[in-house]
Amino acid sequence: MRLKRFFLINSIISVFFSLALLLMPASILELFGMPNNAATKVLLQFFGVQLLGAGLITLFAINTKELRSQRSLTLAFFIADGVGFIVALGGLLSGAMNFLGWALALAYLLLALGFGYFQFIGPSS
Repeated sequence: MRLKRFFLINSIISVFFSLALLLMPASILELFGMPNNAATKVLLQFFGVQLLGAGLITLFAINTKELRSQRSLTLAFFIADGVGFIVALGGLLSGAMNFLGWALALAYLLLALGFGYFQFIGPSS
């Protein structure tokens, strides 16, 4: 797989989930078995804004040929998705999320592994 394709995959996943979080926060909270109140809805929508930003960054970076930029982006997303996996795992182990939290943790893990591959092992462009 090429980095361009992985950037596109990340963009699709990020934008899809960001729209779900921005437009249907109450439904998402209910699915994950989390408290559904005004404060958690707003926090979830802020998370959606950040996911939208991440998706747009990788979407707009798809055609970059600059190796330094590619390496910077893959490292940043490797770290962010790795931390996302740790946070999701913590949420699962503390009981803050139901079994659907495993899908979230798995998504973060797979994205972190993908970005780690491009950062440390595989081809760039």
